[in-house]
Amino acid sequence: MLKRINIKSLLQAKDSLQEEGFKGFLNHYGIDIKGAEIEDLRSLAKALGDIGCSIGAFDRFYVGYKIPQISKEFDLLRFGRKCIVNIELKSNCSEEKIRKQLIRNKYYLSFIGRKVYAFTFVSELQELYFLRDDEQLEKTKVDHLAELLTTQEIDDTEAPDALFNPSDYLVSPFNSTGKFLAGEYFLTNQQEDVKNQIIDSLNPPKAAKFISIIGSAGTGKTLLTYDIARHFILIGGERKPLIIHCGQLNGGHIELIKNGWAITAIKNYGNHDLANYDLVIFDEAQRIYPKQLDTIIEKVRLAKCCCIFSHDKLQTLANWEEKSDVSGKIGSINPITPYKLSEKIRTNKEIAAFIKMLFNSKKSLPISTNGNIEINYFNTSEDAKSYIDALDESKWEILRFTPSQYKKEHHEKYSEESNRTSHQVIGQEFDGVAVTIDKFFSYADNGDLIYTGSAYYDPPKMLFQNITRSRKKLNVIIIGNEELLNRCIAILQ
Repeated sequence: MLKRINIKSLLQAKDSLQEEGFKGFLNHYGIDIKGAEIEDLRSLAKALGDIGCSIGAFDRFYVGYKIPQISKEFDLLRFGRKCIVNIELKSNCSEEKIRKQLIRNKYYLSFIGRKVYAFTFVSELQELYFLRDDEQLEKTKVDHLAELLTTQEIDDTEAPDALFNPSDYLVSPFNSTGKFLAGEYFLTNQQEDVKNQIIDSLNPPKAAKFISIIGSAGTGKTLLTYDIARHFILIGGERKPLIIHCGQLNGGHIELIKNGWAITAIKNYGNHDLANYDLVIFDEAQRIYPKQLDTIIEKVRLAKCCCIFSHDKLQTLANWEEKSDVSGKIGSINPITPYKLSEKIRTNKEIAAFIKMLFNSKKSLPISTNGNIEINYFNTSEDAKSYIDALDESKWEILRFTPSQYKKEHHEKYSEESNRTSHQVIGQEFDGVAVTIDKFFSYADNGDLIYTGSAYYDPPKMLFQNITRSRKKLNVIIIGNEELLNRCIAILQ
């Protein structure tokens, strides 16, 4: 765990300790710093020391702080009651790169709700840059920084990890469409890296190219995929990319279409001649029918266009989807370039651990219970429905199972038709999600969550789809099922 440190203490430890002793010192503080970075830091400390900065101005810094669940890192951070000071260290760097980095840093830190002072110190030139409120870069004197550090009030009880909510940084093209269209978001390092590799690989000559983006719930594959499409729309080529959503279009899709995007549902993809597009994206591609996939591959080869499949084999809703293993078939297209997103961004860690243990009774994981999960129990469907109907819809997105078109199913007794179904929320996310678990859920001998009732779509899969839409809060409503109630309580104790 990263601890605060006095910069002078760090530099003197480097100068006086043996190599092993210094490694142990860094490990104690949770600091990972390269030799060249220490020299840049030494140069900054000297510049501050030369103008008479007191020892207190060097105190209580986080070196190499990373926002939880996001690979966003800061060289030096100091958290104050009213403001945050960020200093980046460079041996040499262009002004444009400095400005871009500080704008990004300020974006991430601004969610805390305090004034952010962002600086870059360039050691070779002995120059200090400051990002102004209008996002322009200016050279400033070390005295400016020294005064801030000397007057900054620090709260010694504050834990910075608690100040950040990782889900703030995952803008959804569907649920935050305005922000997405305005470009008010940043990709993580991993997303940025995958994006750059894909864009580089899509350069001419015109030829059939297949790319696979795999990522589980919360890794940001939807944002990445739509950001790639946005990149090609903004550079303004002759042909816009075509997005084919393998499910029902949602409100965010409609908003994007109004803004000139070419998006269609998979059921209508045959109406589009792929030869009219340089890039075709299949979102939630794990839900394509196997025969459709064969036709799509053939059409892409004939059209000589680029095709991106974005998919997660765990996000299927019917047994046939799992058995057909379209994700596996996509992976075996020859040739295909695969990319895998591994960093969980959206999922609250408490909710992520809860989901894993809920879906298998034999799993045991550490879980920090921070009050993000509510458990409510009712003995009858009528009482559960009354409770669900009374929930504050501004706080909770109440998600129901997709019903059969052919016959009434048990879950319809406590579901409200106006609430969205598992199929309607594919790829979306909400701050608070309410889900139901009725009497037909139980555990198999191997610990897996199963459903013993009758339903057209697979209820455990639909529950997984619904529950993984949550960014911050989860309300689990259990109806007449003591086994699942006991399991949920045991997980949260």
